[in-house]
Amino acid sequence: MIMNEIIIYLSVVIIVVFWCYFKWNNRHFEKLAARMPGPPSYPIIGTGYKFIGSQERIISQIISLVNEYKLDPIKIWLGPYFGVVIDKPEDLKIVLNSSKALQKGRMYEFFKNYAGEGLFTAPVDKWRIHRRMINPAFNAKLLEQFFPVFNEKNQILIKNVMKESNKTQAFDLWQYIAPTALDTICQTTMGYNLDSQSNNKECEFGEAIVIGTDLDAMRIYKPWLYPEILFSMYLKLTGQQRIFETVKQFPLQLIKEKKYEFDQKKKSINKKDITDNDDENQSKRFLDILFELKHDGGKLSDSDIRDEVVTMMAGGFETSAITVCFCLLMIAIHQDIQDKVYNEIYDIFGESDQTITIDDTTKLVYLEQVIKETLRLYPTGPLLLREIQEDLKIFSSDYVLPKGTTCVIALLATHLSPDLYSNPWSFNPENFSPENVAKRHKYSFIPFSGGPRGCIGSKYAMLSMKAVVSTFLRHFSVHTDVKLTDIKLTLGLLMRSVHGYPVTIRPRDRRPTYKWNQNQQG
Repeated sequence: MIMNEIIIYLSVVIIVVFWCYFKWNNRHFEKLAARMPGPPSYPIIGTGYKFIGSQERIISQIISLVNEYKLDPIKIWLGPYFGVVIDKPEDLKIVLNSSKALQKGRMYEFFKNYAGEGLFTAPVDKWRIHRRMINPAFNAKLLEQFFPVFNEKNQILIKNVMKESNKTQAFDLWQYIAPTALDTICQTTMGYNLDSQSNNKECEFGEAIVIGTDLDAMRIYKPWLYPEILFSMYLKLTGQQRIFETVKQFPLQLIKEKKYEFDQKKKSINKKDITDNDDENQSKRFLDILFELKHDGGKLSDSDIRDEVVTMMAGGFETSAITVCFCLLMIAIHQDIQDKVYNEIYDIFGESDQTITIDDTTKLVYLEQVIKETLRLYPTGPLLLREIQEDLKIFSSDYVLPKGTTCVIALLATHLSPDLYSNPWSFNPENFSPENVAKRHKYSFIPFSGGPRGCIGSKYAMLSMKAVVSTFLRHFSVHTDVKLTDIKLTLGLLMRSVHGYPVTIRPRDRRPTYKWNQNQQG
């Protein structure tokens, strides 16, 4: 009896001491939190109770917080970690461009299960080195050379989706757009013909990426899964540990095959010729550049190459596929907008079968507005995290964010602000007319993040999306019974439609519609 009392007494003392230590270490956070608006917080789980439930409920709760607190910085506790949600463009510019906020938030550690320490998750020192090395893979000359691949994969898409033509039953765009995006990123950046559009067994990798990123993202909202041992137990209990094994296996196979090709090429070609040939240097793909860096003594290990390959394929495939699906769904819902987009396409290509070039994309002005409006309303990554490395004052208030603060960049809130966009929940490509863009702060629209750690593939993404959407609409008109208000959102790492992207299609007769003012064509 006495022993039990001693154990209970010691347990209480340990808990009290730990709690006091925690409160003391977080006193500067507590001081700021006392001055800020935000939802109530509780020990251990923080504000996590707000995000218990399905992924659909999580995005609903985030939107509710946006509506409740408008564009004010608000406090939250991510388990034991203090966070400040910011969404004013002036504050976003400060945080995203500050050398004090280049570090990704602690939660990005969760994504190392599949991405290792690629550009997405790398600590600042490593990110600086890798970003500088990888930048040449996205030079203008190389982007232009991607277009034959864009056209090849998009023609396969058209051939595959043709069987849905004139059917009355809707199909989900994702089942065709996702393999196209995966094959395109694989071929353009790795020089590897995955051919998942024809060979469905290879789609296991793409499916594993989607599930794996969602599993890791789930931990952000469930503090009890923060410890690795508890998350590992969760994966075993749910039988999902194989997901991350699948994500790792395919890149290793790809790297092994392409490394052999690279080594054979090195043996057969004089190194001096390669070095002196500017055209060949500029035409090297992403993976070639990584191999070249390692071969020439660069600080790049085998695991570094694997991490960057997974990061590039995951980031380039899933984000583009989601945006293209949302874009075509928006065009199907808004037939007047579809007419404008098609008329612009017709003015460029007419009734010819010529394939799209990089010069053609510059003429697709209205289509670019449509894609940007899609990204405004449905940004694939609606939340970003940065960890403040030194005290940082934000613009919109007298708040100084203490070192160690997790800064939650709520770009979804910014994109839906009625102060920045009239009728923010409606789909209106005119939001991105030159006149309207000029009226807004540059950081009112940041679908690819911003500042030094902005998305390295943003230009690639816009070009590839213009290519696939314009090609699709040259062959088919798109229709749906879905209304804008029917769309329900779900949030893992990325934001998607709960019920997919259901449409029907009809063949085009390749003639313009001209149901709108032709003078708007310019």
